[in-house]
Amino acid sequence: MRTVTLVLALLVAAVPMALGAQLTNEELNRRVAAAQMDGAGIQQLVQGAAAARLLGDFATSSALLESSTDFLDAAENALANEMILHAMASGGGANGMMRAFRAARDRINMPPQQIAAIVNNYPTLLTGGEFDDMILRMREDHPNPEMRCACLAPKAWVHRVAGRTQESRELWVQLAAERDRNPVPPTNAQAQGQYARDLARAGRTDEARRVLDAAMAMDVPAAQLPGVQRRWAQAYAELGEVDAAVALLEPLLVSSTLVTVNSLATRYTWEPIRDDPAFQAMLARHR
Repeated sequence: MRTVTLVLALLVAAVPMALGAQLTNEELNRRVAAAQMDGAGIQQLVQGAAAARLLGDFATSSALLESSTDFLDAAENALANEMILHAMASGGGANGMMRAFRAARDRINMPPQQIAAIVNNYPTLLTGGEFDDMILRMREDHPNPEMRCACLAPKAWVHRVAGRTQESRELWVQLAAERDRNPVPPTNAQAQGQYARDLARAGRTDEARRVLDAAMAMDVPAAQLPGVQRRWAQAYAELGEVDAAVALLEPLLVSSTLVTVNSLATRYTWEPIRDDPAFQAMLARHR
């Protein structure tokens, strides 16, 4: 079910085309052109689709309707993501994040693949096991297209959050092997940091350190550095190197980044080092 707001937006956009005065072909073509411009919003897309339909250009109308659907899908994903991030950043903790995700799902009809993608970004949402059975049943050849996903990372998180370390490690091993076969760009410091993090999760710690060292020797544009440092810190967390992780995270706590005291206290990615005194001391310094 779409949200009431989005449905009303579509109706507002479409009704004038259906019930309003007859528009000239010039105006109809102008609306089609506006809908085809980069950055067109939902109202422009729907009005453009309606205009193309009135012009008898059904191929263009179909394409614009498809773009409208893509726009709504992206808006839904952004809304769910922001609701979860807001709950976390404002100090809602794991329970707040789970309530926010539940509220998002009340508004948005999320297929299993979308749920798996979101909990992969926020494994804290797996606390309590609500989605465990669904995610573990997903596979690439599943007869239901909405369940058709290898989903190695979400499955690994299901086991890890549930305390099944060995089962989780086996899936990270498979994921790391997949990335070996499809290597990330060697000059992308963030992607290499992510690769090092996943190698560490797979138990390939020596390789993880080598990849991480190489990534940290790369030049990174200032605008990208906070996100890249967060990835590097995640790799150090998986390696159990608390001081190195803290050294990367602490500068991010004094600027406007995704790294906050509440995120560090809540996100599951920091669980391997969260109880360490050095990590807790960092949080205390910035509370």
